[in-house]
Amino acid sequence: MSMVNKVPGHSQICHALTFDVEDWYQGFIYRQIDGWQRFGSREEKNVQRIIDLLDETSTKATFFVLGKFAEQHPAVVKLISASGHEIASHGHAHTPIPQHSRASFADDLRRSLDVLQQITSKRVVGHRAASWSITRDSLWALEILAEQGVEYDSSMFPTSLHKYGMPRAPLHPFRLKVNSNRTIYEFPAQVLRVGPLNIPVAGGFYLRALPLWASKRALMQSAHKKQSGMVYLHPYDLDADVPRIKVPMAFRVIRYHNLRKTEIYLRRLLSSFTFSPIKGLLSSITANLPVTQIR
Repeated sequence: MSMVNKVPGHSQICHALTFDVEDWYQGFIYRQIDGWQRFGSREEKNVQRIIDLLDETSTKATFFVLGKFAEQHPAVVKLISASGHEIASHGHAHTPIPQHSRASFADDLRRSLDVLQQITSKRVVGHRAASWSITRDSLWALEILAEQGVEYDSSMFPTSLHKYGMPRAPLHPFRLKVNSNRTIYEFPAQVLRVGPLNIPVAGGFYLRALPLWASKRALMQSAHKKQSGMVYLHPYDLDADVPRIKVPMAFRVIRYHNLRKTEIYLRRLLSSFTFSPIKGLLSSITANLPVTQIR
């Protein structure tokens, strides 16, 4: 991979590039709102756009795919996998962890793993919960993930400025003991450390709404500590022509603000940093990670 234009002094650190693949209407904003059905899916073209963009820089990424989406669009999942990207689980029904019982979460996870592995004929080793919703009160979900063969999770937001934030969680990849004989790796969402605050950056609405320098600075902070940071997006974050449906103002801002900037910002990040799928980082950054306890 060409290192031209990479940030000086930080090009040797590889960060994780991730995408949450769900239809634009499967996000939390639209769950209780009627009207989207008449527009149908838009993600096949959005995913193709992302793959073409990544091909330009020979970059590979992790795509956390929703099980329901995979059932409806198996060809899109096959396209992602055939293009050399990692397929991981985003659950099946896009239900936040606190709304699950242990049994319902185990069933939801199993359904998503089964459909993704059937489509790709590849083992799925990664998971991201809907809305980054693993919290201190739902760490039990990690035990279920490990029991079903998942090697890493990416569902924690180490900040109090997010609905399901975990302000005491480590800022960089770490390892958690989930029972007497199992551990699991956690890749938390990216934050920018500003004094005592952990500011959400480098993903979704935060990437679009904040100046690009904030996301770059956060990745540089991670690299300075010789740690991998993370960028996350949804395919629909690049879709400036997504249908506008009447939603409350706060949701409207989160969903539609600055969509035309997403691809521009992503291209600039790709030209400044080196990225990899999470699975590709496992062996290089997790071998010596100590077991961490979240208090």
